Amino acid sequence: MKITSDDFGRIDVSDVPLPDNLCDASATYTYSGKVFVLYRSDQDPYGEDWYHAAVVDDDGTDFTNIFSGQIPQHAKANGIRHMPFADNRRLLLGDYVLECSPDIDTCTNAELVAVEYPWGLEEDPLTTHHWSEIIVSPDNEHIAWTILRNDMGAAVAVGRLRRTEDRYIIEDPVIISSPDELAHDPDREGYFVPLPVRGGEVKQFVRGGAAISSAGGKGGFLPDSVVQDLATEEMVQITRTPGYDETTIFSPDERLGLVMTSRASKRTDPAILGMVPRPHALLSGMNLAWAVYQYTVSGVRSFREGNVGPVLIDIERSMNEPGYDGVPLNSPDDSWVYCSPMSWHPSGKKAMWLEMLRGSERAGAYRQMRLRTAHLLDHEPSGPVTAQPTPRTVPYGITGATAEQTLRQPAERVRSGRIAGQHSGYIEFERRPGDLARGRAASATTTYVGYSDDGRSFYNGYEQTASSFTSDTVYRADLELTGEQSGEMRLRATWSSVQEGTRLLFGPAADGLPKSHGFARYGDTRMNIEDLVE
Repeated sequence: MKITSDDFGRIDVSDVPLPDNLCDASATYTYSGKVFVLYRSDQDPYGEDWYHAAVVDDDGTDFTNIFSGQIPQHAKANGIRHMPFADNRRLLLGDYVLECSPDIDTCTNAELVAVEYPWGLEEDPLTTHHWSEIIVSPDNEHIAWTILRNDMGAAVAVGRLRRTEDRYIIEDPVIISSPDELAHDPDREGYFVPLPVRGGEVKQFVRGGAAISSAGGKGGFLPDSVVQDLATEEMVQITRTPGYDETTIFSPDERLGLVMTSRASKRTDPAILGMVPRPHALLSGMNLAWAVYQYTVSGVRSFREGNVGPVLIDIERSMNEPGYDGVPLNSPDDSWVYCSPMSWHPSGKKAMWLEMLRGSERAGAYRQMRLRTAHLLDHEPSGPVTAQPTPRTVPYGITGATAEQTLRQPAERVRSGRIAGQHSGYIEFERRPGDLARGRAASATTTYVGYSDDGRSFYNGYEQTASSFTSDTVYRADLELTGEQSGEMRLRATWSSVQEGTRLLFGPAADGLPKSHGFARYGDTRMNIEDLVE
């Protein structure tokens, strides 16, 4: 596939040829420019944690196996990953480090060494996944990982990886995510002050190792890609489309990025939920994040026509130009769908990602995968960002006994209250956790009463979510934005349960109206939920 773009010039997109006997292959560029491939084969016993690893050039030549053996998956691990170290001798696999001698490119001996995570996470009943994503700093010492919880959603931690005689341990672990998004307003009884929402799925160390790119948000209703600095309080929003933007993987010079996004898939893009900007939308949006993921990502990979990227972006434009889309790199053959991971060649002129054949991931079968590269023929990258030691002191980090206490006995989250507008009015919020055993949905209601931070935009109305894994998940909005810019949401969206494939439902509800109906308008742009009918 050949693309010519105003932003990047000519781009060649092609497959990396791999041997036919590879099953369920996953791959990434290493720091030397080789491609590391983790795969299975038809001759291996399925489900017994048996893997092979190889290195290959990105034109398919010089394919060389460097490891075959069991990589036992821990009960609370999110599969097996492969994150190369900058020393080009090791890869972090999640619960193991694969040590290659003399290096990854010319490996003649590969040893699997266990990683021991702190705080007893694997035994903790509140932890559902002791890691769901893992990343390695360019300093070859620090890692960061996301912990999934059944109480506060997720926690993110960073620590220093140290090799002992028989394992790696994580020293000086620090929680770098927000236990809550609200603090008591010292000037008003019953009012609260919003806090920065840190954390989310970690994706990449950036700024040479001084910051982390993650899937999070800075107040929008749907996820965005953000950069969280580790030495300061700074949070930077990288993507600004109203739809679903999750992962951004930065090029070595950090001028370009590959984004996992719904923006090039108009029939599955949930942009109607995010097109009207509103303050502190995460108060309601957090409860809906899983349903949007299931609809936008999991559903597209399994049965729903559409794509989730990747899209090539200019980082500076993406940060500063609302509505900037970049260049989609997804195949015109819609039966192939993006899968993680994405990576960059050290030259900064080539990027790589995986695609799977839609619906090929079924119980008892391997996914049908292919490996894609984009070669930026006209782009002239700058030199790579210089690696630096990852900060050991994070000003907002939670450390020591306090960190363990935060995980063992998390504080009760604020359930209800008000947020005062900086200019006028207030937001009234109420949120209640779900109870799976009793079949009770998690709920959140945000009511805007003449709310304004700047005296130019005013909000009135409400939005509400009722989120359930076992029955319908419902989002309602009846709100209006007035002032210098106008907008409104008159909308109900209903998704079916996970067991039913998380589809948008349009049949009649108990009130006689369609379960999903209505519109959102911002300025002269209007979207109708009916446009997402499958």
